Amino acid sequence: MKTFEDERGKIEDLIVGKDFSVTHITFTKGAVRGNHLHKETVQLDTILKGKLKCVKGNNTGTAEKEDVIGIEANTPHAYEALEDSEMISICFGKRIGEDYSKDTYALQKNLI
Repeated sequence: MKTFEDERGKIEDLIVGKDFSVTHITFTKGAVRGNHLHKETVQLDTILKGKLKCVKGNNTGTAEKEDVIGIEANTPHAYEALEDSEMISICFGKRIGEDYSKDTYALQKNLI
């Protein structure tokens, strides 16, 4: 299983199937993640702890414990941790496990 850690927190794959993955993501306060889109992957994020600023396409809001955010394919998205936070991200499509970069496209202009 793939695990990545830096000053923003940790990203750890819990389950990697043929066409889906379940990933645990932590955020330190102030951390920004995303600022990308997935052309062929649908993402479903459930907030476990904390509070996040969420930008999805042209919409901006906040998400906190037990909120679920659905991100359709081709939707630019980004998160900023307003406090230490955690989420479970379930992805369906190409952006899974070791193939993360095969369907992740950085935005030319960051949302956050």
